[in-house]
Amino acid sequence: MSRLVCILLVVLSSGQVWSQEKKPSLNVTAPDGFRVELIRAAQAGEDSWISLTFDDKGRILVGLDSAGVGRITYSAEDGTSQFEKVNSTLKHCRGVLYAYDSLYVSATNAPGFFRLLDTNKDDQFDEEELLFSLDYRSRYGHGGNQIKLGPDGMIYLVCGNDVSFPEGFATDSPYRNPHNDKLLIHDFDAGQDDRVGYILKLDQNGGLREILAGGFRNQVDIAFNADGEMFTYDADMEWDAGLPWYRPTRLNHVISGGEYGWRWGTMKWPTYYQDSLPTTLDTGYGSPTGMEFGDISHFPERYRQALYMADWQNGRIYVVDLIPEGATYRAEYNTFLQGAPLNVCDMTFGPDGAMWFVTGGRGSQAGLYRVSWTESAAEPELPEWLKQITPEQRLRGIQFRAARGQLEEFHRTQSPAAVDLAWHHLASEDRWLRTSARVALENQELQLWRTRALEESTPLGSMTALLALARVGTKADQPDLLAALNRQSLADKNEEVLLGLLRAYAITFARHGMPSAAERDAIEKRLNGIYPHSLVNANRELSELLVYLESPDVLDKTLKLLEAAPTQEEQVHYAMTLAHMKEGWTLTQRQQILNWLQQARRFPGGKLVDQAVKNLILSYRESLSEEEANSLSDLLTQLEQPLPETGPVVEYPVVKNWAMSDLLNALNDVTDQRSHEQGKRALAKASCLKCHRVGEEGGRIGPDLTQVGNRFDARALLESVLEPSKVIDEKYRQSSYILINGKVITGRPVGVSAKQITVETDPIQGLSEVVNRSEIEESVISQTSPMPASLVNILTREEILDLIAYLKYRKLE
Repeated sequence: MSRLVCILLVVLSSGQVWSQEKKPSLNVTAPDGFRVELIRAAQAGEDSWISLTFDDKGRILVGLDSAGVGRITYSAEDGTSQFEKVNSTLKHCRGVLYAYDSLYVSATNAPGFFRLLDTNKDDQFDEEELLFSLDYRSRYGHGGNQIKLGPDGMIYLVCGNDVSFPEGFATDSPYRNPHNDKLLIHDFDAGQDDRVGYILKLDQNGGLREILAGGFRNQVDIAFNADGEMFTYDADMEWDAGLPWYRPTRLNHVISGGEYGWRWGTMKWPTYYQDSLPTTLDTGYGSPTGMEFGDISHFPERYRQALYMADWQNGRIYVVDLIPEGATYRAEYNTFLQGAPLNVCDMTFGPDGAMWFVTGGRGSQAGLYRVSWTESAAEPELPEWLKQITPEQRLRGIQFRAARGQLEEFHRTQSPAAVDLAWHHLASEDRWLRTSARVALENQELQLWRTRALEESTPLGSMTALLALARVGTKADQPDLLAALNRQSLADKNEEVLLGLLRAYAITFARHGMPSAAERDAIEKRLNGIYPHSLVNANRELSELLVYLESPDVLDKTLKLLEAAPTQEEQVHYAMTLAHMKEGWTLTQRQQILNWLQQARRFPGGKLVDQAVKNLILSYRESLSEEEANSLSDLLTQLEQPLPETGPVVEYPVVKNWAMSDLLNALNDVTDQRSHEQGKRALAKASCLKCHRVGEEGGRIGPDLTQVGNRFDARALLESVLEPSKVIDEKYRQSSYILINGKVITGRPVGVSAKQITVETDPIQGLSEVVNRSEIEESVISQTSPMPASLVNILTREEILDLIAYLKYRKLE
């Protein structure tokens, strides 16, 4: 049961107070017995706070959004706090860690990993040492993130998908050489990059740089449980929602050599790929930030063993319970804290056993909070899922994790003993144990286990061994690998076996190309015999393999699957797969796919759904012969026409050129008592819904505003409406590209690869241009938001206040 916890407003040592319009959240919903205190609100000149750590004197060090590191000294006796800057040079400090008498800083926009030292013992950091640079190629904040000290005394740096492996990283790292391994590559897919998010393991001097695991999007933080196991909370790409490659925000159990399958563009791996590890918990849309286990807290037992994860977008901190399940865990979760706004960036447990967290980010008002157990409520009971854990279940978890640990000893070292140890677990029913065994095997000399892999007879063991051979073998190994795969039964009732075998076929084809004609014909006949399959995931893999192998039957079979598919995600997958069939179509089949494309233009989902359908239309159009295009001209013309408007276009007169000074004093009237219906109408009247999504209504061009009230206060919302260029989300910032021939292309980069940039020039019309990097003479980042500042000038004062109140207080519908 939850109640509304009143925030204790701590008196600021500076004597300053913040205005009512610009303040952190004063009310937070928390479980009974917990006290939430606002320790300090950031004052003018203190920046926005995005990371935190405690130093050896119990003071809080906060990473600053723009530049530098701040230090907050808090007195529990009188509730006062003092702020001072201890560094002003490092830009966008996404991670800070005090350890080994040093302050380590992950400065995303510097970009690099730094150590600050106090060499003369005057309590100031007088030496700034760059331990290594990071090749950060973006401005979206997906670079070096949080830093954690591990239970092994090593330092762990969390890196997002826009930063390459650092120079000097250990080439024998457990995670190495990530491949896309995509069998059918789409011409329009800008995501043919090999960068992925990863976890970097470091010694205290930054000399050892080991890539522990990878395949993440933008996991901001990690946390270790009492067993020493690592977890991370990875971000979704909300624009992909409604497409077959969408991956929800997810909790991942991170193990040595773990591959978690994130790739650029359409190349993201499904969770059933047997050379990757699945999600532990999906939490839907969100923006993951800080995370921490409560085992060192002074919380009651029910909360002390839990994991806490912050969701910046939704203004929440989740409490997650982990239940041992073999060599891994399963998870259950609930909301622990929620506020409006409560844009939590980072959290930790302090020396006092309380949870401390900071809010801020993207220039928003920052606050430092403390969460403690008051003992005023009854000791909370354990949830049923924790009560039901048996001693046998815990013991099995200990044994399986110990076995996994033995295998991990060979993820960087080579020994003949490793092959025998790995082989013992290749056929394990536990996917995590099986994965650790495969990674250990792949790290050994191929000649030690190649023959054994080809001759293995157990279904799971053979699948895993052949998958390893497909991943590390050469073109010369392909014939023997294919012969061994062809000996395996495709009728095995174990879904993992079938999917693993299909994956091994796909990997060897993706890496080493088409086999001989005889081999191709034999494999095509074999796979065509089980297509379509009763398993949806098997059909997904079979359709791609058979298109690649140029099966004469795949077109008709796949069109029937597309027609019967119950979800748009399945339909899009089959349509994208068939786009690689350039020949063999009848005119009726061409009509069928063009009719489907017309229906697909209305598919709901993220911003990239529309773009994916437009790309498919282009692909299918280009594959038509002149005769086919003439016969299908009516359908092709329909696909070019704009979809009809859902309502009449109305022009409204200008009421006033509104400025912040006109409305600041009225923000006290923005309450949850105002008419939500009037606010919703004002949102539509001002054309906001043409670009922004609110609930199930609106466009996908701009940021989703569904839960924007959980991130920003009324003043920030008003400011974003009246002064949209003051703070621009980097994902929506435009750029101007000046080409060698003098042409200037202005828009937002929506696809970036090593050779090209796809620039969205008109988001409402859906127009874009592809620019070759070699043709760019100069690029300039725009300081002006694509959102006009005058949209609400047609609204009255009351309509604007209703609009702000609707965004701030609307309930989820």
